[in-house]
Amino acid sequence: MKTRFGGAIVYVPDAVATAAFYERAFGIERKFVSDGNDYCELQGDLPLGFVQEDFAQKSLPEFARNRPRAPAAGFEIALVSEDVDAAYKRAVAAGAAPVLEPQNKPWGQRVSYVRDLNGVLVEICSPWSTS
Repeated sequence: MKTRFGGAIVYVPDAVATAAFYERAFGIERKFVSDGNDYCELQGDLPLGFVQEDFAQKSLPEFARNRPRAPAAGFEIALVSEDVDAAYKRAVAAGAAPVLEPQNKPWGQRVSYVRDLNGVLVEICSPWSTS
């Protein structure tokens, strides 16, 4: 049996507030909100979900919490846009913390970085291909 990537879940203080932020900052709509508001999932080719930290803590050992003033965790959420500059400006206007303004990379991709309301690093980039 082959294993494949199925999506990502980020533990956050407030799943609903985080999903609302992603709607405002990045234009990604909510797909699902659990009855208890402990889990929200965004629209997309692969699921991006947000789980309340206190809910996750019931099942998991201790984990590092994402916070705006703490160093960013060792991962990023990559969001693809045809207009990186406009997407970056929208995110910052919605309250994302700027990290790196859009710039062209040697491999031909345009890339920028912000941090979301919880301090999670978000890359806003042009489409890329490894083929």
